[in-house]
Amino acid sequence: MPSLDMPAVNLLGSNIAITNFEQLPEDIHQLVQLATPAYVCFATAHMIVSATRAPAIRDAYRDAAFISPDGVPVAWVLRILGARTSRCVSGPRAMPTILAMASDKNIRVGFYGGRPETLRLLNERITRDYPHLQVVYNYSPPFRPLSFEEEEMHAVDIRRSGVQILFVGLGSPRQECWMHRERKRLDCICLGVGAAFEFFTGEKHLPPVWIQALGLTWLIRLLQEPRRLLGRNLYSLVFVYLALIWIGMSERQRAAWETAIKQRLTIQGVHGHTDTVLEQIVTR
Repeated sequence: MPSLDMPAVNLLGSNIAITNFEQLPEDIHQLVQLATPAYVCFATAHMIVSATRAPAIRDAYRDAAFISPDGVPVAWVLRILGARTSRCVSGPRAMPTILAMASDKNIRVGFYGGRPETLRLLNERITRDYPHLQVVYNYSPPFRPLSFEEEEMHAVDIRRSGVQILFVGLGSPRQECWMHRERKRLDCICLGVGAAFEFFTGEKHLPPVWIQALGLTWLIRLLQEPRRLLGRNLYSLVFVYLALIWIGMSERQRAAWETAIKQRLTIQGVHGHTDTVLEQIVTR
């Protein structure tokens, strides 16, 4: 994976980048200019905790070009750990700024994920708001595990399209695992933006900026989708608990903690428990 030499902070074993909405589009542009396949993750508290439990997520985070802090609580912890300029840079809020950059710099974009209706609405808004943006690929994959042949066919189609930035909206952790699995078959920059497609089309709604600044986005989203998000939001409590422990650790203790986690995940992967853990995480 290409490196931008971005400053980052180790949080529970995942290196989270120190970035902001002004800097992120330039970081993505630099990746495009490197002309080397890469992918970017947007890490929520839920996913940072999940990376300590599932080897596939841990591996995806390890090989990402960088990981953006997706969630005000995550950014808060990074600041406590010394990253005073850290800001929450979520996929849904970042996508419009990246689209504007791509339009200005004539970069070809594509979209993988979402429902067919969502992609239709998304392209209608792009035509209206970014009339000069080159959209060269759109695909809504079925919501089920894909066969090797299907994934290979999709990879071929993506390569043939000439897309340079591919927005991946499969939801976490599916999109992180997909980007990691496909990284050697694609020749573009993939961005795992989660539900950004639906926020962009207006099918879902982000709370006002002041509520986001207070770190209460999770509450509004929970009220919107209680069944799907209740389990995931319980991870936020686990994140706070683990983050407080992490903050109080010495560097030696953190290194020992990471070693123990890596050993457990290695054993878990060897014994084939990865799929079970991932399924538990996906359904929460």
